[in-house]
Amino acid sequence: MKYLVLFLFLSTGASAQQNLTIQVNEGTELMSVIQFLGGQLPTQLSPYKEDVKRYFVGHRNDPAVLMVFNFRFQVYYDLVECGLAFDNFPDIRAHHIPDSSFWVKYIGRDTLDRYLRLCMQFYKDTHFHDFFVAHKPMYDQWARGLRDSIAGPLRIFDSLINTRHDHHWLVCPDPMNGWGAHTIVAKRVNPAYQQYFIYQVGYQGDTDEKGRMVFGADIYDWAWHEGTHAFTDSILEQYKTAIDSLAYLMPTSPALGQQNVDTWQHYFNELLPRAVSAALHRQFRSDAAYRKVIRNETRNGFIHVTAVSDAIYDNFVHTRRVTTFEALLPYIFAALRSYKPAPAG
Repeated sequence: MKYLVLFLFLSTGASAQQNLTIQVNEGTELMSVIQFLGGQLPTQLSPYKEDVKRYFVGHRNDPAVLMVFNFRFQVYYDLVECGLAFDNFPDIRAHHIPDSSFWVKYIGRDTLDRYLRLCMQFYKDTHFHDFFVAHKPMYDQWARGLRDSIAGPLRIFDSLINTRHDHHWLVCPDPMNGWGAHTIVAKRVNPAYQQYFIYQVGYQGDTDEKGRMVFGADIYDWAWHEGTHAFTDSILEQYKTAIDSLAYLMPTSPALGQQNVDTWQHYFNELLPRAVSAALHRQFRSDAAYRKVIRNETRNGFIHVTAVSDAIYDNFVHTRRVTTFEALLPYIFAALRSYKPAPAG
């Protein structure tokens, strides 16, 4: 069966390549720069960061920067995803962010719309498009390097997990993001992207032998982890009642608290990608790599990761007992209901 899985993976290679776009998004990059200037975005040291500081130093007191600096609520780093509402560059315009968006509910419609208008004014006043175009060769170099490393993991994901094949992958390197990878539920920001799996990958300080910025980290883990978030978001909404019925299994631990995982829904939504990644590591990576994923995720408080990854591996990856993720979910629910904690020590 493992050879059949490998055949399926290899035979989908061309279509997976055609289904992948890697580019720095001008809108999210605009908002990243503004959040950085407003002290609301952690970044890594890099030549690009120095370019940003030099070009925009005279705009630290622009209205958009001051507004994000003075927000009277916690500014989450992924607020920059609202930049997907912008398009038509350099004649920038903003699409209406749906009322269902987390950001509308969290920030408020009037405040969010005002902030986006100020971001567009910042774009015009700073001639942001000139800065963006000047750095296009750098952006293209990052995209080429990331494509070389991510195409393989995405081919595996599309051959086994993404059974719909009706979405396009859009991966956005985010050079001002020093905190990690992030899946964007695009339809909640701009419905024009509803057929896309989108995630941003931050810069973690890696360089190549020539000292050029490289977007890397654990490509396999975050491609499979973030890919699962993107693929399963709409599926899990349909199974909310069944998922909620297992809320009694919610563990408590300092590790989960540090990740702000304090509800069963959040826990399950984070457990599933970790379990998928573990199952795919078990099939396609080394035993040591698989055990490292299990060990790290268990230490991070996701105590059900072994049981759920076993169900995925046994029924959907190593052996194809079911052919859709929807059909796999009852096996996952059964594994959770049968979960027995490992003996202490």
